[in-house]
Amino acid sequence: MIVEKEFRKLVHQLVKEEVAQIVLGHSEVTVHVLDHAAKISLSSVIYFGGNFIPKSVRKCLTQTPIFAKERPLKTSFTVDEENFQISLHYLGGLNHLNKRMFVDLLEEFSSLADDWRLYLDEHDKNDLIYVHVPKSPS
Repeated sequence: MIVEKEFRKLVHQLVKEEVAQIVLGHSEVTVHVLDHAAKISLSSVIYFGGNFIPKSVRKCLTQTPIFAKERPLKTSFTVDEENFQISLHYLGGLNHLNKRMFVDLLEEFSSLADDWRLYLDEHDKNDLIYVHVPKSPS
């Protein structure tokens, strides 16, 4: 939930620099104002791979889990191969949003990012290879 003080700080930074970051839930959301304040872009890193992005995680990006089907927010992904990261993105109009709608959008996006992060982390384990190490005789 966004408190009034955080919201004012966010808006002030957007007016000043057209980009700001806010932490909501377990997500750090980057907010960009584009096209002379006509559009808004939200992004959040939802997967941090160690030294690679497993096949099972990549496959998740082609599927739509129930939590994503239940939300009307249209999002997309980018895969950063160099840093082994996946980000969730939203791009939409800003002109029709009032303060309450803007706050709701931020909270909905951060909640969706949290859900995707958990979902991808669960599937990350599918590619682990378990190695049995026999116990040495005592």
